[in-house]
Amino acid sequence: MIRHMTFIARKVKKGDKLNYKIPKKGEYLFIFLTRPTKEEIKKLTSDFRFDPEPLETYVKETHSRRYITKPFQFVIRTAYLQNNTIGYTNLLFIMMSRTLIVSASKPSDVYGEIIEDISESFQTTEARSVGHILYNFLQEDVDENYDVLGRLEQQIKDVEAKATRIALRETKVRVDDILALKRQLFRLSRQFWATTRVISLIRIGVAQVEIDRESERLLGDVHETYLHQIDLAAAQKEMVSDVLNVYSTSISNIAALTSNELNTVVKRLTSYGAILLIPTVIASIYGMNILNLPFAKHQYGFYIIIGIMAGVTGVALANFIKNDWL
Repeated sequence: MIRHMTFIARKVKKGDKLNYKIPKKGEYLFIFLTRPTKEEIKKLTSDFRFDPEPLETYVKETHSRRYITKPFQFVIRTAYLQNNTIGYTNLLFIMMSRTLIVSASKPSDVYGEIIEDISESFQTTEARSVGHILYNFLQEDVDENYDVLGRLEQQIKDVEAKATRIALRETKVRVDDILALKRQLFRLSRQFWATTRVISLIRIGVAQVEIDRESERLLGDVHETYLHQIDLAAAQKEMVSDVLNVYSTSISNIAALTSNELNTVVKRLTSYGAILLIPTVIASIYGMNILNLPFAKHQYGFYIIIGIMAGVTGVALANFIKNDWL
C-alpha cells in the first residue's frame, strides 16, 4: 500500500497510487508505504535510483540500524498502541534532497492518523525541507511512545496489585508476566537509544541532506524527548524489579505459612494417633487371654482396666494440649 503527499507552499496534494511526481525546486514529496509490493519497489528504485535491498529486507530487521549508502537510509524499530494492545513495527526511512520515503513493516491505523496529522499541519505551515517533514513524522511517532509507556505502567500496576494480594491467596500472578514486562522495557530502551543516535547523525550532516536550521533545532527537541522516554523506561524497569521483589517476598511468606500449617497438621495427627494408640495397645494385650495378667481374674478387672486406659489417655491428652499440639 502506498500513500503520498506533495507539499507546494502551503498546499498539499495527496495520492494513493504510483502516480506521484518527482518534486521540483520548492516542492517536497513524502511517500508512506506499508509492506511495499514488488511493483512499488521497482518504480521507487527506478525513479529515485537507489538500491532496492533495504526495501526488500528491512521487515526482517530485529533492531534499529543505519545503512551506509546513498541516499541516507536507516531502520528503526518502533512501538505503537492500538486497541489497548502494544504492537511493534520496523520503519525504513529514505532521505533525499526533496523526498522522504517511509515504509512500515506492518499495517496500523496509528500511522494512518499520523499521516493525516502531517497533512493538516502542512496546510497551515510551509514545508521548509525534508528535515521539516521528518521532524513532523518523528514528533508524532515519539508522542505515541508516551501512550505505549503509559500502557506498560498500567500493566505494571496491575501486576503489582496482584503480587501484593497473592499472600492473601485472592489471586494468582505468574513470574513470566513480570519478566515479560521487563523484557518489553529493555526492548523499548534499546529502540529509543538507537533512534537518538540516528537523529544525532542527521543533525551533524551525515545524511548529506539539506536541513534548515529551525528543523535541526526541532529534531533536537525530538532527541531530548527520546532521552526523557529512556529515563521513563528506566524508572519503570525499577518498578518491575520492585514488583519482582514483592512477588518473591509474598511467595516466601506463603511457603512459610504453608510450612507452619503443615507442621500443625502433623502435630495434630501425631497427637490423635498417640491418644488412640494407648487404649488400643492395652486392649490388645488383654485380648491375648494370658492368665497371669494383672487384674485378669479380678471381678472388677474390666472396670479397672477401662479406668487405667481412660486415665493414661487423659494424661496424654492433657500433655498434648499443654504443649499446643491440640
